[in-house]
Amino acid sequence: MRSVRMASRSGMAWWLLAAAGPLMMLPGSQALAGEDGDGCAHFAWNVSHELAVMKQTPLTVAAGAKPGKDVPRVRLEKLYELELVRQGSVTYAVTPAKLRSDDSAQGGLVRLRVDREGLYRVSITSGHWIDIVDGSDFIKSKDFIRARACERPSKIVEFELPPGRDLTLQLSGVPDQKILLAITRVSP
Repeated sequence: MRSVRMASRSGMAWWLLAAAGPLMMLPGSQALAGEDGDGCAHFAWNVSHELAVMKQTPLTVAAGAKPGKDVPRVRLEKLYELELVRQGSVTYAVTPAKLRSDDSAQGGLVRLRVDREGLYRVSITSGHWIDIVDGSDFIKSKDFIRARACERPSKIVEFELPPGRDLTLQLSGVPDQKILLAITRVSP
């Protein structure tokens, strides 16, 4: 008798799932992206500024493989297509906080500088681990958000950045060889 009830309940659950159809909003499903099919429309934060910057034509930059003056500098409010290198050939300013030892992983370095202290967002089109380093210290991220259904960007990480200092942004851990990157200031 119990197995009949369970079968009946699971049949009922299946019927309810099937009937709900497009109303279901499961993680990773297109329904999560919204009825318009725009996977970028339902970030939990207001990312309209980041989405606008990510629509720019990107400037192509080869990411650096070791710290120093040769590491390319990126500017705020610009979109870059970063060409990354094999992670094993990158010398990081500080070992990434979450270093994956996958042989196919790509990584690289870029430098940045901000004029005003404040909250900034790093937007990328991959799942790379993002660290920002000030000298030999990590700047701890404040928060992050991911929307896999959104191509530009699919990941955004927030950092409170100090003004007037050369900072190193480190990418690691994912096999994508080219990614788009933008750094924006969050309006107070």
